Amino acid sequence: MLLTVQTGCVISAFGAYLVAITADTGWTPGLVAVAFAIIQLGNGTISPVTGWACDRFGTRAVAALGTLLTAAGCAMVAQAGTTGGFIGAVVVVSLGCSAAGITPLTVAVVQSLTDRRTLALGLLPSGIALGGLLVPAVVWLLDAVGWRTTFLVVAAVTLVVGLVATLWLPGPVARPARSGQGMRWGRRRVAVAAPEAPVVGPDPGTGPDMDLRAAIRTSAFWLLIVGHGCALVAVGAMNLHLVPLMTHGRGFDLAIAGLAVAGMSVTQLVGQIVTGVVGDRFDKRRLAVGCMVVQTAVLVVLATASSLVLVVAAALVHGLAWGLRGPAMNAIRADYFGTRAFGTITGWSMGFVSLGMVGGPLLVSVFAEGSGGYPAGFLAATVATVAGLVAFLVVRPPRPREPAGTRAAAGTDLAATQRDGGCGCAAAPGSAA
Repeated sequence: MLLTVQTGCVISAFGAYLVAITADTGWTPGLVAVAFAIIQLGNGTISPVTGWACDRFGTRAVAALGTLLTAAGCAMVAQAGTTGGFIGAVVVVSLGCSAAGITPLTVAVVQSLTDRRTLALGLLPSGIALGGLLVPAVVWLLDAVGWRTTFLVVAAVTLVVGLVATLWLPGPVARPARSGQGMRWGRRRVAVAAPEAPVVGPDPGTGPDMDLRAAIRTSAFWLLIVGHGCALVAVGAMNLHLVPLMTHGRGFDLAIAGLAVAGMSVTQLVGQIVTGVVGDRFDKRRLAVGCMVVQTAVLVVLATASSLVLVVAAALVHGLAWGLRGPAMNAIRADYFGTRAFGTITGWSMGFVSLGMVGGPLLVSVFAEGSGGYPAGFLAATVATVAGLVAFLVVRPPRPREPAGTRAAAGTDLAATQRDGGCGCAAAPGSAA
């Protein structure tokens, strides 16, 4: 519910907002593109804080605060009379979208479920796909009442639906406290009986459950960021520029462009469900590689095709590839780094990954306003998708580091073996050895 409202009424509809706002105010399309980039950038820059807050206070409180900020920001957008006021209101929306977006919801799923986690992560972003189905309704509302009233309606819907949806999110998760202090539940302590003997767990920097410091020392952490971020270059470009490409670039009707976005969301939903069902049975890294090949081909088709059938078909295929790849990203992170500090690791990862969602729309905007137009912009985006393809090709699971105690013990055993003549046995008393 949270992702459906946020995606359908704000993010996926921003291409339609671009057309309506520029026609009514005379502001440049570049300004609206910057506003869209701010939403994506805000979603990434505060993701480290969002992930930490989810681990500390629980996803319910974080998402409720985000819902309030998103609704307030949309109401401010409706009242904006200057470009400065418009950008300031968008900043508030971006903060709300991050706090009530995919990061806290992903943390909730990973912390709550262990079996068939990829299926759960595949079903979770179905709200993103379903949100695209709301775009035709937003387009109709823009034509009927204008963009300012539309944003007021979006604010009201976000507030009511969002606050109801957060009631089902988990609260703070119990975390082990220091010895003798029981369990910590947010700020509240819950007394538990002390164990009779100490329980020794894995070193957080050596086992499958890594902390942030151990994760960032691996090449897998950074290669996943590069691959995921480059994939989102294509996603961001399509989210903002598909509607302007079809209307301004190809001369198609706005309503048809809205239906194309809705169709793209349907195929995205199909892809997410398929990944959820088969993702735990196949190599998710190879799945990501195949999807990057498809997304690159889609950008080339959109840059060169003028037929309505080809443009719509490319949009549908893009939605399918996006849906197939998307859930695999966090599932791979959970497989590679574990769940101990998943919220923090994911938050910091999304802080870097979101640069792709920011760079994609801005990259296409720069080229679209030049002599090359939208074809040059979409071809430029293929450079990023090819780079992401290479990153997914070379990434491998990190090798767990051996604990220091194990290494010391191994060194002692080796020394003893060498003293004993290499047999690994102690020499008998009185023997020549």
